[in-house]
Amino acid sequence: MALTTRTKIAGAVLGAALAAAAALVPLSDTTQDNRAGQRTDVILADSKDAIPSITATDWVSYGDQVAVVHVAAENEIAADSEELAAGEGYLSRTVTLQVKDRVWSRAGTPALPDNLSVIADGWSFKGDTKTRVGSHEAPRLEVGHDYVVALAHFSDGEWSPLGTSGILPYDDSQVGQGEFQGTTVTATAYRSAMQARLISGDEEPLAYRAAGKDAAGVRTILAGATPDATAAQNFHLNAVARARIVAKSAAAAAAAADTFCRVAAPLATTAGSTYTPDELGDILTDLAGMTDEAGLGTMLRAYAAELRSGGDTSAWTSLAVRRSTATRVERACNIDVGDLLPNDTGDTE
Repeated sequence: MALTTRTKIAGAVLGAALAAAAALVPLSDTTQDNRAGQRTDVILADSKDAIPSITATDWVSYGDQVAVVHVAAENEIAADSEELAAGEGYLSRTVTLQVKDRVWSRAGTPALPDNLSVIADGWSFKGDTKTRVGSHEAPRLEVGHDYVVALAHFSDGEWSPLGTSGILPYDDSQVGQGEFQGTTVTATAYRSAMQARLISGDEEPLAYRAAGKDAAGVRTILAGATPDATAAQNFHLNAVARARIVAKSAAAAAAAADTFCRVAAPLATTAGSTYTPDELGDILTDLAGMTDEAGLGTMLRAYAAELRSGGDTSAWTSLAVRRSTATRVERACNIDVGDLLPNDTGDTE
């Protein structure tokens, strides 16, 4: 069963507040600006993507085909009866895409047809007046323009762009040149807009990396990308199902990491906790059962076994596994555990 219009295209969320956005520098004066420098001919809505589509990793994890397409035609889908009766509402739109070049495909995916129809952002209407609706930081798919599009294939045979970031302007065979947010922009202006989305430590958006490049450049970027491991294990499922499983896995991992660090918190030097060798060994054993991080569980268990085996502090101090365990716990939870040695011999006066 295909997704609904709003969840599948992951475009304008029409239940959200709609707001105009500042335009990029256009190639030609085709937009009407108000005194605040805001566009008045396109309503831009906040978007909620069903499938991640920002990075190259997203594209190779959830995309089935990537192609250069030309928007050859558009068709209006009638509003529902209640909106028509009220005299205002939303008109959906489909666009016909002509495939000009096949850029990338995931192994085992169905062949991309030469022409396909996809759902795109449409119009808001009130009375006889229609206003184009688009999505923030995304092309609208306007007739006459070219785009590089990451596409997902569904079991009912339909194709759909991954999401708002799965569509790149591509007029004159240059990413960033063409239609964006309903107006025509330069590749330089587009790259600047994408640069504003950079987050330190995160993978750079594909739109930023590809701006100014041709389709071959996009192909090179995708060829060097590695899909998410969980997504790769579920390539037999459609893109939305894959994304849901990845999201659940990530949430579970985050919850596990949070639990791990809450249990590890008393080991911090600032906590002032005291432990006998057996008590410290018990905590390390508990932590070992809470982590999937490569090698950390093994280190925790090994050090715990050494603590329970007896011996004196000097023997534990020289253990390489103790130093490695301390470093890995500190890195995982951003705390200082010092030497991670027992500090309570259990002796009583």
